[in-house]
Amino acid sequence: MLSMARLEPGTANGNFAIMIGDQPELNFAGKRNADGQGFAAFGRVVSGMRVVRKIHSISAADQYLKQGIKIKNITRIRH
Repeated sequence: MLSMARLEPGTANGNFAIMIGDQPELNFAGKRNADGQGFAAFGRVVSGMRVVRKIHSISAADQYLKQGIKIKNITRIRH
């Protein structure tokens, strides 16, 4: 699942996160944000999960990876 990042209402921006597994705290009425509004979730990884898991294994501090990752290409698949 992909999710658009935000801190509070009106602060969504171009950052996004790839979630691994269920993330109920990000749903509407979840506990992640005090307003309970949840996150805009969209999309899914259709190939390259090995790469996602490798990125997931990199050390992080305060939700930021210690080592930067460049995303060279993202393709939008229309259904």
